[in-house]
Amino acid sequence: MNRYLRPIFNFNRQYARAIEDVDDITQDTFFKVWKYIGKFKQGMTFRPWLYTIARNTALDHIKKKKAVSFSELDDNENNLSFAETIEDIEPSQIEILENDILSKNLSGKLESLHPDYQAVITLRYNEEMTFEEIAVVVNRPMNTVKSWHRRALIQLQKLMKDHLHQKH
Repeated sequence: MNRYLRPIFNFNRQYARAIEDVDDITQDTFFKVWKYIGKFKQGMTFRPWLYTIARNTALDHIKKKKAVSFSELDDNENNLSFAETIEDIEPSQIEILENDILSKNLSGKLESLHPDYQAVITLRYNEEMTFEEIAVVVNRPMNTVKSWHRRALIQLQKLMKDHLHQKH
């Protein structure tokens, strides 16, 4: 649990707006893992199984509440946009310097993507999962995951181009 608590918490943040909800979803996720660990089959990879439970738990939580618009994901209490609340894996000092401007622009654009696209981008780049692992997590065929990934990148690229054209 100690190994996966922070990554699962951060993953669940894309589905819930309030920290209390993220805490609840994360707690429910680990309860379900504990409850169903006997159903974990030898030969399966643990991380995709865990993230599948986390995603399904988050989606169940959303269904119980109501559909959340992107603007509702912002943390108005701390004056943070949703994208600013997503924790990235720690890059090296060189990467921080090289990517600072791009990261600021991208983080502002990520929030406009559909939650499924955000999940694929987060799992692919922050959690470094393969498309096969992501397909297990989101319970979709690998080609669907690849399409979502491609569409997310295209949307981000377009948003970044629009942003750059507005500046000039």
